[in-house]
Parts: sequence; C-alpha cells; structure tokens
Amino acid sequence: MLYRVFFFLLAVLPAAVLVIYIVLRDKYESEPIKKILLTFFAGMLAVPLDLFTIFIFKLDNYSLHFSTPVGQQIADAFFSAALPEELSKFVILFMLIWWSKDFNERMDGIVYSVCVSMGFATVENIMYVMNDPSCAVGRALFAVPGHFLFAVLMGFFLSLAKFTEKRRSLNWAMTLFAPILAHGIYDSIVMVSGVTSVGWAMSLTVIFYVFIFILWRICLDKISQHVESSPFSYWRKYRDKQLKKKHHADEQQIDSVKDSLDN
Repeated sequence: MLYRVFFFLLAVLPAAVLVIYIVLRDKYESEPIKKILLTFFAGMLAVPLDLFTIFIFKLDNYSLHFSTPVGQQIADAFFSAALPEELSKFVILFMLIWWSKDFNERMDGIVYSVCVSMGFATVENIMYVMNDPSCAVGRALFAVPGHFLFAVLMGFFLSLAKFTEKRRSLNWAMTLFAPILAHGIYDSIVMVSGVTSVGWAMSLTVIFYVFIFILWRICLDKISQHVESSPFSYWRKYRDKQLKKKHHADEQQIDSVKDSLDN
C-alpha cells in the first residue's frame, strides 16, 4: 500500500511543481487560487476528450497508410498523440478563460494554459507510473515538463490573439500549430528511436536532448516576454516612482520646517 502511495505522489509531484513555478513567475498580478485550481482540475477532462477525439476521427488508423515502421511511428506521434492531446487541452482552455475577467494580461494565457496542461499531464502520468513504476523518473524529467513547454507555446500565442490586433489570424493559427508541432517532434524522436538501429537510436537521443534544450530556451524567453509586457508592471513602476517623489518632497518639507524652527 505504501509502495503505491509513494509512486502516486511521485506521479503527481512534477506537475504540481511546474504549476507553482508558473504561478510564481506571474509576479505583477497573481491569478485567483480558485481559478488556478479550476483550470488544473478541468485540464484532467482533456484526457477523456482526447480519447473521444481519437475514437471519433479514428486518428489511430492514420499510421496504417505508411509502409515503414519509421513512417508509422511519426504518424502515430502526430495523429494519435500531438494533435488530439493539444486540441483537447485547447478546447478546455478556451472555454474556461477566453471570456473570463481574470484573463486581463498576456501572462495569464501562459499561466492558465500550463494549469490545464498539467491537469492533463497529471492524469496521464498517474496512468503510466501506476502501470510501470520504472518510468516515473524519466517521465518526471521529460514527459511532464514536455507538456509544460507545449502549454507555454499555446498560452503565448493565445494571449497575442486576444490582446494584439496585429497578425491576429496568424496568432490564432500558431496557438494550435506551435504546440502540435513541438509535441509531434518530441514524440516522433522518442518513438522512432525505438524502431531503429542502435546507432540511429543513439543519434536520435542526442537530437532529443538538443531539441529539449532549444525548446526550454524558447519557452523561457516567451514567458519573460509576457511577464515584462504586463500593464501592471508599468503601473507599479509609475506608482513606485510617484511614491518616491512624494516621500522625497515630504522629507524636504520636514527639513524646511526644522530650519524655520531653528532660525
């Protein structure tokens, strides 16, 4: 019993850590805890929605159109994993936050996108880890953070689609295209390495690490862009500047009164 509890906590912990991280990065105007929890738990509904999408559109059959194992794995990576998963997460995200009053700055798109994605990743991780505990560490280091990175891309472009007039159609397209592409490449590298020779598998492992490194750099930069574009940050800078001026003026006034009394 303790064994199962331990691996259950190990399956849940990575997503919880990443949610806390992104919430702390939203430093100028924090989101309501209730909304954070709502989007996280609602993200869990993306799992049955994902399975339903695969079943209705028979997405797991697309790999049958390819004759080679490599082609089949790439097709599965995009059509059985990346496309339905990211689409399901997007539907939940859009329905919850697009018209919400709490979605009032660009960083919010990333925060809520990550919460939805981590809800999805939590359920998925529990299913994998409880079935095969040996995968717990690998999934904690790569699979769950992978969902985090895909969510950052989705939230980044969703916020641009909402708050900027310029290239709105392109940003709408990128809201789905960017995470699906990143997710598809991620899964393709992992899945293809399992059906190739040892030499190719080693090369793909190196490519995988390089890809993850580049994706982290891109996503951290996207987070920083939206954090610093916050209108609340400008207001705080202005407010702090005014308070500093007022404090300096008060000190001058006090000094003037002291000089008058001394004279």
